[in-house]
Amino acid sequence: MSFWFRDHILLLKQGVSLLETLTDEIYLIKMHENSSSTGEHFRHIIEHYHLFIEGINDGYIDYDKRKRNLVLQSNRLCAIDSLQSLVLIFEEKEFPLGPLTISQNYDPNYPKPIVGSSVERELMFLVSHTVHHFAIIGFLLKSFGIEVPQSFGYSPATLFANQYWKQN
Repeated sequence: MSFWFRDHILLLKQGVSLLETLTDEIYLIKMHENSSSTGEHFRHIIEHYHLFIEGINDGYIDYDKRKRNLVLQSNRLCAIDSLQSLVLIFEEKEFPLGPLTISQNYDPNYPKPIVGSSVERELMFLVSHTVHHFAIIGFLLKSFGIEVPQSFGYSPATLFANQYWKQN
């Protein structure tokens, strides 16, 4: 397995482990009406991974084409299944590395930017994006008194560095 995929497998498995400890009710709870639930954050993460996998075959990833699948955000077991499927993909598939094009529009009042990138850069983005949302999920769950693993919401680089420093 390429080191490009190691961090994704680690993070996706962390997500599965966390979700297996939660109740369906906790998966859906929000801090307030205008905030996102744990389920909404996991749906968002999963859909970014799906767009990446679909897009690299075409050489173009459009991160705005998320389906916003309500089942993923409302059904914890469906999210677990999706994360486990992604783990298998990263464990078994070799993605072609190299150039591709991406787009994501942050302001619909302007034309959608289309920029050059690479599979490697997008793999790096997905790690950062997942860690970012895991940190928010961790904060959300802790605010409800739910225990979250100490390593949840930290970059794999931070976790590996901490292991190194503890050993030396």
